[in-house]
Amino acid sequence: MFEPNWHPADVRLIASWRELATAAGLHLVDDLGAALFVAYSKPHRLYHGRGHIAFLLDEIERCSEIIEDKFLLGFAAWFHDAVYDPVAKDNEEQSADWARKDLVVCGYETAGAEAVATLVLKTKSHHSGDASPDEALFLDMDFAILGAPPDVYASYADNIRAEYAFVPEDAFRKGRDVFLKSVLAQPQMFRTDLYEAERGAQARANIAWEIARLGA
Repeated sequence: MFEPNWHPADVRLIASWRELATAAGLHLVDDLGAALFVAYSKPHRLYHGRGHIAFLLDEIERCSEIIEDKFLLGFAAWFHDAVYDPVAKDNEEQSADWARKDLVVCGYETAGAEAVATLVLKTKSHHSGDASPDEALFLDMDFAILGAPPDVYASYADNIRAEYAFVPEDAFRKGRDVFLKSVLAQPQMFRTDLYEAERGAQARANIAWEIARLGA
């Protein structure tokens, strides 16, 4: 599975996958890991790629003491954007189906795979519906980029535009503006007190900045 000249970050990412999958009792660990790695390595993934997975895994590790089901969050990190086609409207559904099927094929319990699939589906709308403490934490981790330092957020915004390069400029600006304003209208940016305290204020500032840029 490893290539001789891989970047150390990729070696670490695959090692994290192997540790997670092995601890969960999966077999065919490298086969499934390789398929996921290839999926996240597609050239159109300027933001939704391997770096995003690495960030989520680091956040899961950082919050490990307050996580009840580390396998749920770990597998959700790997599967939540496993299928990512900017043209499609059912990426989350396809990603959930992949998790539901292949985790069971590789020996994971059906109930656990279904829980992962359910959490993947929740990432379609981070603020909608109920969420368990673990689910809420993961949804905030996935949305944490909104509260990143300004330069990191600016790079994220540029990468999102690049992922949607096929969309005409006016249409992209209008659609992105609607999305950002819907997020900004929420009573708080994040579901958990932890992420709201750490990133809520910066998220509001970042989103306001991007809305202004879109209207410039």
